[in-house]
Amino acid sequence: MRTETTRDGQRGSADETVGGRGPVIRRVLVAVAVVAAVVVAWSTPAVRTELTKSFTRQDRPYLELYFIELPSYVGDRVEAQVAFTPHGGVRSTGPSAKEREEGAPRPGADTFVLKAEADRDGERLATGWATVRAVDGKASVVKVDVDLPKGEDADALRVSVAGRSEYLIGHLEATG
Repeated sequence: MRTETTRDGQRGSADETVGGRGPVIRRVLVAVAVVAAVVVAWSTPAVRTELTKSFTRQDRPYLELYFIELPSYVGDRVEAQVAFTPHGGVRSTGPSAKEREEGAPRPGADTFVLKAEADRDGERLATGWATVRAVDGKASVVKVDVDLPKGEDADALRVSVAGRSEYLIGHLEATG
């Protein structure tokens, strides 16, 4: 019987497993089992979706909000056209409790509420509300308007999304 010395200095016979094929076979079997588990998991739609999400960049949901038409006076009213576009599956949280006390409408599940505030020198003169039904990735044009108290002029119109932080401000020129 012949003896051989393994790399770690142990002695064993040539036909025993020390330094033989045993560890290699185990590694191959473990690798085959891991590959089989991944293939089985990949064939399940829920797992495939989660794995895809974990390996791809996901954009954060956001809203686009901008003036199409700058605010202007129409009699004792301030009006503007606003474009509203949700992206990435943004959902309406609805107006806050304070906004509901101020008269905000109660929207449906896929409807957002826009709050328009006419200000002069940072002081709110009046508030108006508009609703918009959201379609992900599709722009909707919304007319917002605020009825001003008689004889009052505003210098800015602030349009915000109720219950969210997005807003924009358009400045007005005095009517004279």
